[in-house]
Amino acid sequence: MKSKHVLIVGNDKTALQGLASQLKEVGFDSSLATTEQLALDKLREARPDAILMNINGEGVGGTLLRTLRSEGDYATSAPVLILTQRGDESEAVAAIEVGADDFLVKPVRSAELGARLQIAMLKHKGAEAPSRAVALRAGPLFLNADRREVYMRLENGEIRPLNLTKREFALLRAMMARKNVMMSRQQLVDEAFGEGTKINPSNLGAYIHRLREKVEPNPSAPRFIVTDRGLGFKVVD
Repeated sequence: MKSKHVLIVGNDKTALQGLASQLKEVGFDSSLATTEQLALDKLREARPDAILMNINGEGVGGTLLRTLRSEGDYATSAPVLILTQRGDESEAVAAIEVGADDFLVKPVRSAELGARLQIAMLKHKGAEAPSRAVALRAGPLFLNADRREVYMRLENGEIRPLNLTKREFALLRAMMARKNVMMSRQQLVDEAFGEGTKINPSNLGAYIHRLREKVEPNPSAPRFIVTDRGLGFKVVD
């Protein structure tokens, strides 16, 4: 079976070579691009199965990602994963806004890197656009379904991780997957917890209340999780 090919992009050649070695350990071929123009040249030659961007606060990144997710000649639906230093998660979250699919915090083990690439490629197989089940955004909220992580961008630009319970995460994911669409209590319970769950839709308000306390700047005047009395709930931008 032909190995999957990953284009690794970043301005630190030594770091890229290290990532290429890690990918080789888990069965991937790779090519390196240390500038955005070189990355575009590589894309012209052959389309990779995935793209790995090594972000370190400067150099290649945002402009290239916008090009990849545009309607131009270099547009691609190949999954894009971001590698970032711990403490620089805000850069990765910003990249997800533009169209990246996932991010990992360095250092990362070869096995985890390979597994995350495989998952991203499976989700993209046969799709024309990035899977919205992986990285979801609504307003200042960013949700990664695979890692069960939620981040919130504060008004000062700081990115803060949110600590949600399993049920709170399931509710938020269901609403973010249908952003700006009003969901009835029954529909929300079914999509968040599965049909046949023992959770009574009439008790959903208590879960929403606790979720708002974690994601709303002012829970008594919610801006992101809104209610239309008698109809249901929705997440809005």
